[in-house]
Amino acid sequence: MPDISQLSILPTFGESFLNHHAGKIITDPHHAIVELVANCWDAGANKVEISWPTGEDRLVMIEDNGVGMTCDEFVQRWKELSYNRLQYQGSKVEFPKGSKKTTRTAFGRNGIGRHAMFCFANQYYVETRKDGKLHKFRVERSKGSTPFIINLEEEKKVKGHGTRIYTNAEQNISDMDSSQLADLIGSRFVADPGFGIYVNGDPVTLEDLKHLCDVYSLNIGNLGTVEIRRFDSEKTGRTSKQSGLAWWVNHRLVGESTWEGDDGPLLDARMNIGKRITYVIEADYLVNFVKPDWSGFSAGPEINITRRKITEFVKGNLQDFLGDIRKARKRAVLSKNQDAIKRLPLISRENIAEFAEEVQENCPTLNQRDLNNTVKTLINLEESRSGYGLLEKLSKLNSNDLDNLDLILEEWTVADAKKVLDELRYRIDLISQLEKLVDAPTADELHDLQPLFERGLWIFGPEFESISFTSNQSLATVVKKLFKGGVVDSPRKRPDFVILPDSSIGIYSCDAFDENHEVSGTATVIVVELKKGGFTISYNEKDQAMKYAREIRGSGKVNKFTKITCYVLGASVETSAGDPATEGSITVSPRAYNTVLKQAHSRTFNLLKKIEALNKFEQCDKDLEEIMREDSQISLFLDEDDMFGT
Repeated sequence: MPDISQLSILPTFGESFLNHHAGKIITDPHHAIVELVANCWDAGANKVEISWPTGEDRLVMIEDNGVGMTCDEFVQRWKELSYNRLQYQGSKVEFPKGSKKTTRTAFGRNGIGRHAMFCFANQYYVETRKDGKLHKFRVERSKGSTPFIINLEEEKKVKGHGTRIYTNAEQNISDMDSSQLADLIGSRFVADPGFGIYVNGDPVTLEDLKHLCDVYSLNIGNLGTVEIRRFDSEKTGRTSKQSGLAWWVNHRLVGESTWEGDDGPLLDARMNIGKRITYVIEADYLVNFVKPDWSGFSAGPEINITRRKITEFVKGNLQDFLGDIRKARKRAVLSKNQDAIKRLPLISRENIAEFAEEVQENCPTLNQRDLNNTVKTLINLEESRSGYGLLEKLSKLNSNDLDNLDLILEEWTVADAKKVLDELRYRIDLISQLEKLVDAPTADELHDLQPLFERGLWIFGPEFESISFTSNQSLATVVKKLFKGGVVDSPRKRPDFVILPDSSIGIYSCDAFDENHEVSGTATVIVVELKKGGFTISYNEKDQAMKYAREIRGSGKVNKFTKITCYVLGASVETSAGDPATEGSITVSPRAYNTVLKQAHSRTFNLLKKIEALNKFEQCDKDLEEIMREDSQISLFLDEDDMFGT
C-alpha cells in the first residue's frame, strides 16, 4: 500500500476544455481563418496561400513564406497553454533574412490562435521550414492528462523558410465559400498592400474588394488629391491591429494602421466598430516625406495640413456611417427607460432624445452601458427640473398645509429654508441618539457617546456654535501625562481621547485670530468628560477636572487669555457639587445627562417634543375619524333594521 502523503494528485482535461479555452477561435470558422492568417502575419510573411474546399475536396491549408520555426521553437510554442508571446518573442515581428519589411507589430499575445485548425478537424499537420530543415508534426485533440498530443512525423533537410498548416476538414466549412473567405480575409488585412493573400491560387487585390468599400476623393489644396477607401469587415476581428487609418504611398504601407487622428483618437479601438472599419488613404504626393525605413512620415507643414484634412474628413464620414448604429443604440436606451420618460412633459422627452443622439456624436467611444447610465442621469435631472416629484407631494397636502407653505415662501427662499431645516434635522437626530444612549448601562462612552458630543458642542451654549472647534490631540497628550501612563488607554483610532477606568475625556479647541486675521494661538478649549452610566459627580470629579485645566494652562500650548471650560457629565450630580467652579478664565461645570438633554431640547425650541406630540395628535385624529366612521355605519345599519321592523 503506497504512502498517501507521498502521492501527487494531478488535474485532468475534459473533451470540451479547448472549446472553453479558445472560444470562438475553434467554434467559428470566420474567427479561425482570421487567426490562422494572423499567425502568418506574425511570422513575418509577405505571401499567404489559402486552400479552401470546393466540391468533394476537403483540404483546408494555410501556407506562408514567413520565418518558420525550428523543432525546439515549435515544441516550446505549441505545447505551452497560454503561451506568452510578449515574454518570449516581444511585440515586434521577426522577418526572414532579405525581407524588405523592417517593422510590424504582432497580432498574437497568448498563443490561443494556434488552436484554430481544431475548428475544422480533431487533428491537423504542421510543416515548418527554418535553418535548412523541415519538421512535420501531427497535432491531435486528446483528453485526460493532456488536451492535445504532438507527434514529430518527419525531419529532413530542405531549402527556404515558412510554415504550412493543413487538415482534411470534418466540420465548419459550409458556412462560407472561397469568395466569401476572400472578402473576409481581404477586408481584414487590406491595410498593408505588402501582405499578399491568395485564395485557391487567385490573388486578393484591392480591385477584388471594391464591393466592400466606399471610395472618396479629397483635394488637399495645392498639394494634391488623396483617394480614400473605407472598408467594413462586418465580421468583427479579435483585435484592431489591421483597423483604423492605413496610409499608403505608391501602394506601400507607411508605418502601421491606427485610429490616431490629428487631435487624438477618432474611435476607441476596443469597440466592435473600431475593429471593423479600415480607411485606406492613398497619398502618393507625400513620397518625399516618408522616413527611410517607412515607419512613418517626417515632420513638415505638408504632413500637418494633410493629417488635419484627413482627420476632418474621417470624423464627418464616421458620423454619417455610424448614423444608423447611433439610431439603433438610441432606440435601445430610450426603450429601456420608456416608463420613466413617459412621466416627463413633452419638452423633456425631446431633450432626452436629442441628448442621446448628440452625446454619441461628441463621444464616439461611449459604449452602450455608459450611454444608458448617462441618459438615466439626464432623466433624473429632467424629473427634478420638471418638478414631478414635488407636484406629487404637493397634491397630498391639505389646504392648511398649502396656506402655511405659501406663508413660508413669502418670507424665505427655498435655499434658506432648506439650510435651516437641514441643520434642525441634524440636531434633532443627534438629540434622539443621545436620549437612547445616556441612560443605557451598556453604552460605550468612547465609541458611542464621545463622537455624538463632539458633534453637539452647540448644546452647551451659543458660544460653541462655531464649526472651527476640533479635537486637539496635543492637549489630550498633556492630560494623559497627569496619570503617568498608569491607567490611561491610548486608542489607536482616536488618539485625541483620554480613556480612564470610569470615564472618557475629549478635548476640543478653536483658534484665535489677530487684527490681520492671522492665527495667533488658541481662543477657547473645551474639555468634555463623560462618566459611565450610573455615576454620581461629586467635588472630587470637579477638582480632578480643574487639574486638567491647570495642566493645560501650564503646558505652554495655550496663553493666559485662552478660555478653558470643563464639562463633567454623569447620571447625577451631588447637590453640594452642583455649582460651577471658576479660577481665572477656567470654568468647571458638572451636569447630569438629563439636564444636558433638556438644554439640547431648549436650544432646538423643543421641536422634537412638539413633532412627537403632533404625530400623536394626528394619530388620535385618525383614530377618532375611524371611530366616527364605524359609528355612522352602525347607525345606518340600525336605521335599516328599524325600517324593516326588525
